[in-house]
Amino acid sequence: MHLYTPEEVAAKLQISKYTVYEMVKRGELPATRIGKKIRIDQQDLDAYLQRKKGASAFISEETPTKEIPDSAQLISNKFKTLSFSPVTFTGSHDLSFDYLVRFLEESSGGSRIIPAFVGSMEGLFQLFRGQADMAGCHLLDEETGEYNVPFIKRIFAGEQVVVVRFVRRTQGWMIPRGNPKHISGWQDLKRKDLTIVNRQKGAGTRVLLDYQLKKLNLKPGDIKGCDQIETTHYGAAAAVSRGEADAALGIESAARAVGVDFVPLTRENYDLVMHRSFYDSESWRLIKHVLSSDSFKQNIVNLGGYEVDQTGQIVEEIGL
Repeated sequence: MHLYTPEEVAAKLQISKYTVYEMVKRGELPATRIGKKIRIDQQDLDAYLQRKKGASAFISEETPTKEIPDSAQLISNKFKTLSFSPVTFTGSHDLSFDYLVRFLEESSGGSRIIPAFVGSMEGLFQLFRGQADMAGCHLLDEETGEYNVPFIKRIFAGEQVVVVRFVRRTQGWMIPRGNPKHISGWQDLKRKDLTIVNRQKGAGTRVLLDYQLKKLNLKPGDIKGCDQIETTHYGAAAAVSRGEADAALGIESAARAVGVDFVPLTRENYDLVMHRSFYDSESWRLIKHVLSSDSFKQNIVNLGGYEVDQTGQIVEEIGL
């Protein structure tokens, strides 16, 4: 195993070391702390480069058939002729959203979506406060069993908000290769020999875990590792791969990207939320054009654990 310094990674990627630190902070690039310093494992760097290569391949991809007119190339051409101001995004982390960000950046020659992965609940609050154009969330409402809309209605009472389906995705246990602890379901939370990695308060994955703990009559303090926090699915998967935990709740695509095993547990909706004014903007129309592309959808499916048949469709219009 070879560990790189941020300066060495910056040189390889031809970016500044400060950009590397920001990538680590956002969870795009896993890092290991050694004292007060951070180091990046060669395998994690290789995985990042492979994902970036996949995004570039998608951008240059030709139309698969004559029946699909909105190929990646046609989408890219649109950005050359239409104005698209940078969009600020806040909310839950998802690898398919990372892919959307990279696609827009490379197809337009610059950063077009500026993401801040702060968790589902905080993302909605920041959107409410006018600190972002768009938020992403996957919050399970315990009373109704419905995702996202009950929370959005409570937070944005009296405001005009549009909820758009981004993806349906699989949540489950991200575990070491070979499943040495034979983890199979939610009931494993009762075991005393397991250590987990948790997510921050307000994250949709944390809400789901807390809900399952209640159903099992458990408290967070009963679970080893509940106070060990990662802010992204990728970071949680990387912690499992480093042997810091026996399991972490997360999405299948993150497990695949890092190279750990996965035990599926449930399907959930990851939705995009925006005020009506942004939904009517040219920026959103361009993003929606990407979301409706068969090429884009197929690349998301290839990440693993996603359903895209409703991607880009309105889930609910609130206050309209």
